[in-house]
Amino acid sequence: MIYGAYLRAGLAFVMTLVSATAAELPPEQELIGDPHFQRGFILWETKPGKHIKYGELPGPEKAEPVWGLSQWSSRFPLATNAPKKTHYSALIWSNAAKTISIGPAGSPQADLRLAANTGVEYSPRSRNAGEPWVHLLVEQEFKTPAPLAEMSAAKLHVEARLLRAKRLPMANYSPDVHAAQFQIYITVQNRRDKSPGYGDLVWFEVPIYDDRDRFPKAFKEQDFGGTAKFIFAPDGKTFTDTSAHDGQWLTIDKDLLPLLHEALATAWGRGFLTGSKNFDDYYIGGVYIGWELPGSYDVEIEGVRKK
Repeated sequence: MIYGAYLRAGLAFVMTLVSATAAELPPEQELIGDPHFQRGFILWETKPGKHIKYGELPGPEKAEPVWGLSQWSSRFPLATNAPKKTHYSALIWSNAAKTISIGPAGSPQADLRLAANTGVEYSPRSRNAGEPWVHLLVEQEFKTPAPLAEMSAAKLHVEARLLRAKRLPMANYSPDVHAAQFQIYITVQNRRDKSPGYGDLVWFEVPIYDDRDRFPKAFKEQDFGGTAKFIFAPDGKTFTDTSAHDGQWLTIDKDLLPLLHEALATAWGRGFLTGSKNFDDYYIGGVYIGWELPGSYDVEIEGVRKK
């Protein structure tokens, strides 16, 4: 069966599997569970690359969370205490280094806000080259990954607005070492059971914000942040002509499927994914949305305007 994928998330991430034939068009299938974050988050411990649960942040919908909250390399993990509430009943969890909030369904609040202050994290000095850096990410692995070979489209929809991004004093500041970046990662992964290279993947990046450039630059290289996998990141203008730097709502509406094909071909050409070059083995496996903060910054972003 050939179908389309529709991914949607609170930072309005939408991906749709769409039928290639006009005769029997099935409904578009939303891949992301709980796209407005109403079920809250699983809290993962802060050691990079590990998924060890230490609690939950319960959302307004009383159901098991499908999203995880990763706080890699943070010295200030969020506590599992009760959230604060705004006059719109948004739920807010915060400490000295980070804040996360969920807007209730139908309210004028954004679905999700993610804020961090890495001046607190790295104090009393800024981070040095080679040291791990702070992440604040919401993530989920899809229970039913989407096979690229059976997709006629992979539609992405994003709405996001940068609320603040302040570079804090850093005595040893270098743009090659210190930055504030917000992006969406999609895993293009070998998920064919018993396939050579099962589990291997490419990180496909949709860049939203980079403090060093009005539009994030393309990056198509190996990940030097720990996974050693290939990252395929087109430049920001591939997705939108609005710069997050202007503090306005930016919207992305794009069929990613041709770019996902290109990501695989590029990875193979660079010597990655050596276990299998069979296109049928590769699926959209999951999504990761959030901040990477190698430098000392005070930042906040929100996603999805309520209608």
